[in-house]
Amino acid sequence: MDATKTNPSPAPQVEKNRVSFKEIYRLTFVLFSLYLLGDAFYRWDGFSYYASFSEFLPSVALAFILWSIVSVFAAILVWTLSKVFQWGCSLLGIHIHVDQILLYAIIFVLTGSLVWKVKKLIWPLLQTTLQVKLIVLSSVFILSVIVTWLLRERAKRWAEIIFEKITPLVWLFGILVLLAVPLVAYHTWINAPDKTVSHDSVRHLPNSATRPNIILVTFDALAVSNMSAYGYHRETTPFINKWASNAIQFGQVEASCNFTTPSAASLMTGKRVWTHQTYHIEGSKPVKSKTESLPSLLKDNGYYNIAIVVNPFASIRVLGMAGSFHMAPLTSEFGGSASLFGWKFGIVDVLLYRAFGDRIRLHNWILKNDFIFSKFINLVSRNISETPVPPEKAFKRFLSMMDSDLPRPFFAWVHLFPPHDPYLPPGPFRGGFNSSDELRTYKKQEELIDESYKYLFQHMKLPGEMAASVDLMRDHYDEYLKYVDNSFGEFIQELDKRDIKNTITILTSDHGESFQHGYLTHGGPFLYEQVTRIPLIIQAPGQAQGQKVGMRVEQIDVPATILDLAKIQAPSWMEGRSLVPLMQGKHLEPRPAFSMNFEINRSRGHEISRGSIAVWEDDYKLVHYLEKGESLLFNLKQDPEEMINLHEVEPETSRRLLKEITDNLDKANKLIRETTSD
Repeated sequence: MDATKTNPSPAPQVEKNRVSFKEIYRLTFVLFSLYLLGDAFYRWDGFSYYASFSEFLPSVALAFILWSIVSVFAAILVWTLSKVFQWGCSLLGIHIHVDQILLYAIIFVLTGSLVWKVKKLIWPLLQTTLQVKLIVLSSVFILSVIVTWLLRERAKRWAEIIFEKITPLVWLFGILVLLAVPLVAYHTWINAPDKTVSHDSVRHLPNSATRPNIILVTFDALAVSNMSAYGYHRETTPFINKWASNAIQFGQVEASCNFTTPSAASLMTGKRVWTHQTYHIEGSKPVKSKTESLPSLLKDNGYYNIAIVVNPFASIRVLGMAGSFHMAPLTSEFGGSASLFGWKFGIVDVLLYRAFGDRIRLHNWILKNDFIFSKFINLVSRNISETPVPPEKAFKRFLSMMDSDLPRPFFAWVHLFPPHDPYLPPGPFRGGFNSSDELRTYKKQEELIDESYKYLFQHMKLPGEMAASVDLMRDHYDEYLKYVDNSFGEFIQELDKRDIKNTITILTSDHGESFQHGYLTHGGPFLYEQVTRIPLIIQAPGQAQGQKVGMRVEQIDVPATILDLAKIQAPSWMEGRSLVPLMQGKHLEPRPAFSMNFEINRSRGHEISRGSIAVWEDDYKLVHYLEKGESLLFNLKQDPEEMINLHEVEPETSRRLLKEITDNLDKANKLIRETTSD
């Protein structure tokens, strides 16, 4: 009998999975490692401007370890989604394999990336509606399905070739991860630099008992141009208006730089940027920061120094001054938990800072906005609409220190993050100047700011179609500013309740904020008044009558003024001078003021050849761009908005002020050369 006719047909064989999880993980690990390797070459170009290769290696090692951990979760996610999709298709009678799903994913990503690149190149600032985005996404999806279907029979063979070829890379990157672990451990626990805060007892010197307590409050990105206390048309600072009526208010104070780290260095040293040589936001410490600083002088004269600094880029550890303070909580203690992965005070960012922040420079590498992980997380993470760093948190921390019977006299530096972007005031202040719900979240504001930077540094100004968004951001900033004013008011009221005798309170900022000249926020080459002009209000003990000082002064004058108020002589290395004579109604000889941005120069040992410098003299201001050799001249009395460039109209004035810049820059470069040769 024919067996083929009498025996039942065998059950159909189910084909074994053609791709295993191990292979998925190996592929994911290699792709992630290759991306990080490429990013490391890109990031080194900027890092080398302010640090050495020996400092870069631990950063790469830590990023490699963290990114490898992320790759494990990514592989699990890819495998799980593939199996779920495969199972779903099988219910519909469609038989597909994981290798075909991978092929589709690759085609979809490549096609989508190509469409995105084309859009960025041809229409970089075109605002696309949700409907248009859905149409484009659907088109990419359908096209990818068609291409995958046409190539489906080749998917298995291609997968086998890829998995075979990547084996050497798996071993190579695996060894690198293993080597990274001891390197990170060494720099974290064994070779960690001494950046601890000094807790030694206060030396009570003969005159220290009579010296005043000094509280220096600096708000980040607090712009004079938007403060009603300085004439702004909106009532953004009602409390400061009132408080300043019994204080000394300086009307024309110019910041040393237009972003935080160099300005904070100038505020703590009394030196201009070209002298302390801190040019970058994650840059090198100011020259001789351990000995030539305001807090070190105060400490040597019997002061108990406290630093409550919320912005990590102004941290006393970043500035190399931790040893001059007795108490200084980590900046990470003042962040909220609203965002999990955000690189500005997100939970993971805070944890990484606490573990590695003082030991490995780029500890939050994979969280940075220009890294692919951050872009993905922004798509899936919960958005936030209220600031994660409320100023009250830092104020309350300082007040609790005071209630624990601080040694006297004390110097307290309280640096708050608001009203720095993102502009996210809490509920009661939201909608006070604009009821719109647009740009009310962290993501939306960061997207606009990132887009503005990309366009601005290519074209030197923003396009007209962004004007409405910039105006809306200004409305949100003003609301945020009113919230900041309220927080400061509550803090001063709490101070008054404690009736602390012999205490001077100073309010100022590190730099301003811009919503004009096609320029949003701060930083970069631009030195318009919106970013350089800062508030300075000083209230002496028991002062009952206000005074306004109109003379133009500088941020670097604040440290010398504090020393004078404490009856301590300012050293010769301080470039600033005391403003106490002006506070007493006396005269000071006018002198040029300077502000500068040197982000595109290398720190330490390299002469300054690029960047922008502004100089003020009488009613005139000249801004000179070193690399281009171009200048802008403004008469601020006649043109306070800096709209009319007089460079060609008044050549004599331009030449005189340009010589002021070049002569001083030559002196700074000579000092750099001498310091390097020592």
